Amino acid sequence: MDRAALIRMWHELDVPDGLRVELLDGELVMQPDPGLLHDLPGRSLVRHTPEPFEAWSGRGVLVADDYRPRADAVIIRAEDRPAFDSAEPDWSPQIVLAVVETVSTTRTAIKRDWEDKRERYAEAGIPVYLIVDPNDATWHLLQLDGRHYVETAKGIFGQEIAMPEPMGFTVRTAGWHPYGGTSA
Repeated sequence: MDRAALIRMWHELDVPDGLRVELLDGELVMQPDPGLLHDLPGRSLVRHTPEPFEAWSGRGVLVADDYRPRADAVIIRAEDRPAFDSAEPDWSPQIVLAVVETVSTTRTAIKRDWEDKRERYAEAGIPVYLIVDPNDATWHLLQLDGRHYVETAKGIFGQEIAMPEPMGFTVRTAGWHPYGGTSA
């Protein structure tokens, strides 16, 4: 099957309730929809990101023809938002200032967020990668340094995240919770 057909099939796929599908390294990866605790960071970013920026959850990012992850959240300048009638449903990494991934609980998903997506987002030139890990109630802010990310800040749930310029706003994490527990 050629890439165009695979991408078309992915976008037209009738995904059963409770599942989500990403196109990663030319493979359709199906997994359960994340739970509420997993969704809290992305939801809080969508609700509280100040103008002139916007945060969007569940956006496909066109990292490569065969790699189109659905980020838990992306932060863009409002003026860069694609037109609502855009034929391309996945967003170009050139408009993404930061990508946010909330780590899941399986070994495969943990590796995907900490290693695979980290490498691919860096290759695509996305300036900031925020990894939120409810497994240990931590967050890790990584910034692009050449072709690789370096961790520039980290903390625990409850500590605010100072997003780097050009964003320059603070993310509150007080409402985030670890898996299997209450706030840290």
